[in-house]
Amino acid sequence: GISGAVGRNGRPELDRMLKDATRRRERGAGGRPLLTFHLNGHVQFTTADEKIYHGMLVTPAMMASASHDRVLIVGGGDGLALRDVLAWDPREVVLLELDPELVRLFSEPRRDGVNRPFLELNRSSFSDPRVRIVFGDAWLTVDLLVEKGERFDVIVVDLPDPNHPDLNKLYSTAFYGKLRQVLTGDGAMVAQSTSPYHAKRTFLSIGKTVSAAGFRKVKQYHANVPSFGEWGWTIAVPHGRPPEARITSFEGWAPANWATKEMVLAAFVFGRGFYKMRDAVRVNWLRSGVMYQYHLQDWDEVKPR
Repeated sequence: GISGAVGRNGRPELDRMLKDATRRRERGAGGRPLLTFHLNGHVQFTTADEKIYHGMLVTPAMMASASHDRVLIVGGGDGLALRDVLAWDPREVVLLELDPELVRLFSEPRRDGVNRPFLELNRSSFSDPRVRIVFGDAWLTVDLLVEKGERFDVIVVDLPDPNHPDLNKLYSTAFYGKLRQVLTGDGAMVAQSTSPYHAKRTFLSIGKTVSAAGFRKVKQYHANVPSFGEWGWTIAVPHGRPPEARITSFEGWAPANWATKEMVLAAFVFGRGFYKMRDAVRVNWLRSGVMYQYHLQDWDEVKPR
């Protein structure tokens, strides 16, 4: 529902993470307990449906890229997107994360065992020798990658919603332009893009902003994630055929996860008139504050009165 859809926001300290982390004892399929992780009172994921979110985040970009040798993940400190990326057998994965405490919670076993279910869920992905973690502000750490001339076949952007002025720059043309510089010519980038229904202006602005950053072909898609509500993503390529066409022609090997090729292709379809207001939505240029303002306005309009 709407309250769940405001998930994927916030970055508190480790103590608060542990306080907010909850283990629900409801029984799911096969009698296994359902686990829900909260940050700052917002649902980040639940074991009942995180496979939907992460499957739709990772699979389309992997199918749309010509190669999967080197993958960059921006955000994703819970290791779940990393888990799904590793299933594609890349040669190297670089993960940029602001918060070392978050990664520690999802990578280092605690004596009290409170985080054991999370390590099982992400399959101890941070321990894989192919993974390199770079801590710091994504704005600056991407600059370091540009300076070193690094290139990636796939870029997965799994950042919190632009619910704070400091996050606005990570949804700007300037930031997406930086990512384009480290993406290979036949690669693909994907970004979580909030809810296309509860935050429609924000969602559409993300698509327009990625396009304005120089990506030649940009498409947006959606799926229902029960913990969040209807959720959306943006996929883009710098050259060549559009992402949807690449996915349609994909015939390679893919790991057996929730997001099948047919489901991904269906996710590109929206209802009649969905893009009608797109022309009126603004691009988020650096320091414009457009994305942050849209996010505030969109979510304020769906709050119970």
